[in-house]
Amino acid sequence: MPERPATLDYLTRVVQAAEEAGCVNILVPTGTHCVDSWETAAAISMKTRKIKFLVAFRPGLVGPVFATQQANSLDYLTGGRISLNVVSGANQADLKRYGYHAPHDERYEVIEEFLEIVNLLWEEKSPVTFNGRFFQIEDAHVWPPRVTRPNPTIFVAGSSDSGKRVAARFGDVHVFFAYEPEVVAADVREVRELASRFPREQPLEFGVRHCVCVRETKEEARRAAEDMIGDATDLANTATWADSIRLGESISQRRINEMSSRGSYWLTDTLFMGVNRVRAGGATMFVGTPEMVAAQIREYVDAGVTHFIMHGWPYLEEAEIFGREVMTLLKDVDPVLLPEPVE
Repeated sequence: MPERPATLDYLTRVVQAAEEAGCVNILVPTGTHCVDSWETAAAISMKTRKIKFLVAFRPGLVGPVFATQQANSLDYLTGGRISLNVVSGANQADLKRYGYHAPHDERYEVIEEFLEIVNLLWEEKSPVTFNGRFFQIEDAHVWPPRVTRPNPTIFVAGSSDSGKRVAARFGDVHVFFAYEPEVVAADVREVRELASRFPREQPLEFGVRHCVCVRETKEEARRAAEDMIGDATDLANTATWADSIRLGESISQRRINEMSSRGSYWLTDTLFMGVNRVRAGGATMFVGTPEMVAAQIREYVDAGVTHFIMHGWPYLEEAEIFGREVMTLLKDVDPVLLPEPVE
């Protein structure tokens, strides 16, 4: 079975494998389908050395001052090993489980106001008072101070106009699902131009969210990918994810749904869309030999992508395979290397 119980021991082994593979960040997801992202990152950070935690959270479910304190605290306690995945919550069904009923565009308005307050708090100039449409803050400041300067990296996803605006204004990395490379390249050009209209200390970077399935031969990889969506697999029995596909408002999810309904799940020899049958989100899977997957990654690098948020099933083994077989083939794209921690 591709899924295993999300015990602390198993999740720690997955993160350790990603760290050993040379990954810089590991996404810690949020939603009613998973354990809490902040607590998970905090627990696993004590058993890892240098990998960073891309902690996903949803503005609106938590206020900006408390979220800033959470982020600062984890950044402080880990010595600067966090980044932030600001989630609009495209899955309205999941949001309603939390009691949050704001419509799609309003959620992005909440995020903009939320991040404006976070940035004011990070300036550390004086207590923050803010009177907005969604948040009214009086004399706010937080402790402890963050370690990462100027700020932890903020990842923002979204292919709607609202999502692109938030990323252009507040994001450090704008994340797309892995549409076809030429589509991603066009989106990169559009959002890069939009970001140029806002005052920014650093240029906006871009990432894609996707799955991987790497095997020794093309045939073995293809068979493994197709087996993941069979009726016998646990992967096909997750109601929360099924709701995401059926009920989601996300423009990104609609694009993925369209890519998955063209008559074949195989868009190319390497791009497989079958996972979208049972899982929402970054369901584009890069499938093949190490050389095939490395070549596919290079296509996205050429499109302007510098961040790849990926996973495969089973998580542990796929992380080990990717680090051992694929990372060594990608030295020509100048991957980021984390420094060894000071003991």
